[in-house]
Amino acid sequence: MRMTIFVSLSFLFSIGFVLSIGSVLAQESSLQAQLEQGLSYRPVQSDTAIDIPSEQDAKLCEIKVSNDKRGLIILSPQKNTLRIFSDTNGDVRVDQWSYFQNGVEVYRDIDSNGNGKADQYRWLNSAGTRWGIDANEDKIIDYWKEISAEEVSREIVLALAENDNARFLRVALNEEELKELALGESLKNSVTQKVAALKTGFAAAAQSIALKTGNANGHAVEWHQLNAVLPGVVPSNDQSNRKDLFVYENATATAGDGEKTVQIAIGTLVKIADNNWRTLDLPKVYDENHFSYTFILPAAVQTNSAPASNEVVALMNEYQEIQSQIPKLPADQRPAKHKEVIARIIQIIAKVPTEEERENWIRQLADTIMDATSRNEFPNGGEQMEALFKTVNKPGNEELAAHVRSRQIMTDYYLSMQTGGDDMRAYSKWLENLETMATEFEKTEAGIEGMMQLAVYREMSARSAEEPLKWYAKVAQLAAGKPLGEKAKGAIRRLTATGKEIPFQTTDISGKPFDIVSLKGKMVLLCFWDTPTISHLALIKPVVDKLADTGLQPISVNLDADLQTAKSSVAKAALSWTQLYSSGGLESSIAVYWGISTPPCMILYGKDGKIIQSNIQSADELQQVISETAK
Repeated sequence: MRMTIFVSLSFLFSIGFVLSIGSVLAQESSLQAQLEQGLSYRPVQSDTAIDIPSEQDAKLCEIKVSNDKRGLIILSPQKNTLRIFSDTNGDVRVDQWSYFQNGVEVYRDIDSNGNGKADQYRWLNSAGTRWGIDANEDKIIDYWKEISAEEVSREIVLALAENDNARFLRVALNEEELKELALGESLKNSVTQKVAALKTGFAAAAQSIALKTGNANGHAVEWHQLNAVLPGVVPSNDQSNRKDLFVYENATATAGDGEKTVQIAIGTLVKIADNNWRTLDLPKVYDENHFSYTFILPAAVQTNSAPASNEVVALMNEYQEIQSQIPKLPADQRPAKHKEVIARIIQIIAKVPTEEERENWIRQLADTIMDATSRNEFPNGGEQMEALFKTVNKPGNEELAAHVRSRQIMTDYYLSMQTGGDDMRAYSKWLENLETMATEFEKTEAGIEGMMQLAVYREMSARSAEEPLKWYAKVAQLAAGKPLGEKAKGAIRRLTATGKEIPFQTTDISGKPFDIVSLKGKMVLLCFWDTPTISHLALIKPVVDKLADTGLQPISVNLDADLQTAKSSVAKAALSWTQLYSSGGLESSIAVYWGISTPPCMILYGKDGKIIQSNIQSADELQQVISETAK
């Protein structure tokens, strides 16, 4: 008998949109009837460009059930994925809405608590790295789980343009985040004063800068880039900070409205967790005679964000104007306009006054070519990127060359996807190119990050630990003493833990010390998870409950970046297990110690205190390991 699965998509519509996927397998017309309604879906957060087929193309799109029977996939006439609506936890309700551009996912709405309303929003691939949490499900982001320094500067620019105090405060350091920085008294007082000023000073800052969206020509204010020297690390010490601090000092943002380009002083940006940054200063009109520093005070102030010359400003205005025209043009005219945009960037590169700015614009050029190619609007992207890589690939220029090469690899991947070939072959080729790049540029930041990507991917897909361990070992060696190197060491510790007594000491969510040794004599399961994987936890919990008579002691280890999110998710999960926690998310001391990059993950200790299995990924695998252990 065929099982019938019901997928509910009603929450975005006033009428129910309920599909019986199992029943429509035998009646294709029933599924096809939902195509038009599925195409009408839009991201909850509207600032993302997604593929929207024309009325004519929409009639040629197709909709099908995913292979695992838990979702619906909408394909364009060219067979590019447009939408995927998924039931990720098996409760017969859609809880993930994915949107694509040129066959690549760029945005995702997530319902993590299973009530039919999105409470998380993620931007992916070419759309950026933001991850917003909407705790009260009112479609307004309450706080950022992840946001890069570049995106923080963008949020500040847009908050100024819209005079949106709430938007600014979401990227401004708050009191709870200040506590997580673990500053000593020598720094805490001055930073506390800055945090207090952030809460009340934005309106005056916005009025002073007067960056208004929508000029006489109807152009909206757009963020162009973050300008800053390399980020610095303030090493931990007993007097000023008990944790390493990662900061940008004296940062500026470049913005424009189609008529003029301006620079805005951003000040200090500080990293509070993995890919999660905050500002410490109110934005100001840029003044080359006044600088803003909080943690790192140079003996001789140098900056790469000096005001651009009139010629450069004119070129930047042209660049912005041409770029703003592209979305309004017919598809067949867009490649020529992208070519003009690229030409202006090349002219800017030749005119900017400092080497740092030149490198920033070269990075921007690589990103622009990759983005245009990802939109299927620049068929010459491969040739342009190849020429750019040849230009920068010189001795002594490895960091920049590695950045460009990583974008070239993605550009080639997009082009392969657009030819209508084998998607899996294109993905395999991308991995092959990533491995070559990581090997060639092994001492660069991009190269080492590429190795870490390879290690994580190989761990998820390989049957043995040999391949991921090879890459983790390289990262541990090349990034020794750095956060990425320490995490690689943790992954090696975990993947080679079977049969060993691995010590593990941390604190629970209330701050009480925990030591795995105290549970010797019991079979102990460490279950690592975070808010995005709460649905997987719901699948694991019943299996653990059924195994209670075996004496299994479950320990929950939450990997959310901040304590507020962790407590909220623990409450939603309704766990009675011991709850361990350390702040920092996937860069927390716990995640680094065990080298965990992709939760959920489980580690099983035997009664003798030795690890039985250190990389359990699913409820079924847990059941199998426990059964084999009991034999």
